[in-house]
Amino acid sequence: MRRAFVGAAVASLAVCGALAAVAVPGAHVGRAPAAAASVSRQAPGAVADAVPEAAAGAGGPGTDVASTSGSAFNPTDLAWLQLAAPMTEQAVQLARLVTTRAASPDLRALATAVADTDGAELARLHALLVRAGADQARPHEGHDMPGMTTAVEYAAAEQASGAAFDRLAGTYLREYLEQSVRLAGSESAAGREPATRELAADIRRNRAAELARLTP
Repeated sequence: MRRAFVGAAVASLAVCGALAAVAVPGAHVGRAPAAAASVSRQAPGAVADAVPEAAAGAGGPGTDVASTSGSAFNPTDLAWLQLAAPMTEQAVQLARLVTTRAASPDLRALATAVADTDGAELARLHALLVRAGADQARPHEGHDMPGMTTAVEYAAAEQASGAAFDRLAGTYLREYLEQSVRLAGSESAAGREPATRELAADIRRNRAAELARLTP
């Protein structure tokens, strides 16, 4: 796995809820996007230290997640929604490319399922972000984080063909599906808002089924 800290980063999404505090509209962001991206690539031991530091930069009136976004959504709900939405957006974009470029019929069929099923779930993610009052906050946009297909990776896939394309696309889709399952499990364990927890359960089940279809 090219991002070694994946397991540690998703083992406690409730802790990552502190990211939501700096992401809600009106909150002060304590670090620039480039710095936040570098945090995502640190070793497992650095992740727990980095999140409270980011939250500390969000001090001041109006930064409490519950008061800003409604008491129905807890920090875990917001953190999960704000991670899952851009991750799914990027995966759906890649899947649409795979449906037209993959040499493997099985990979094309999987990509079609991802584009359709995950695309529908993306609409639900966006609707929940609107309900939470966090639809304008995109704290992870452009970051190189586990499960996200970056612009560089997407460009590399576009330039590849045949078996090389299938290997790249398969690697990116696998990372996305595995990470989605982990994150959805964390939301199910620590989230509070009912519709968000329901969506997380659906995503966990559907991504696991898609992952099972991906040829090793």
